[in-house]
Amino acid sequence: MQNTMELLNKALAMEPSAKAWCDKLGLSRNTIAVGKSRGRLSPAIAGGIAMELGENPEHWIAIAALEAEPESTLLQRLKKSQAHWRKL
Repeated sequence: MQNTMELLNKALAMEPSAKAWCDKLGLSRNTIAVGKSRGRLSPAIAGGIAMELGENPEHWIAIAALEAEPESTLLQRLKKSQAHWRKL
């Protein structure tokens, strides 16, 4: 998995109800829908889902943080230098 939408899809494959995930994480009912429409999850939500799935939350928080940044030369350099751990 390389992005937070893949993490969300894994979560929804285990428990298809987005409402159930929102309840489990203590989120408002439309939070996951907003993430889906944006094409990314917030770092906190990604970390929460990762914990529930037994994944490394710090890894997913970092990926979500990179996804949230606006495009820039620095962001491209960060993505390139971190390409090896994003594939884990």
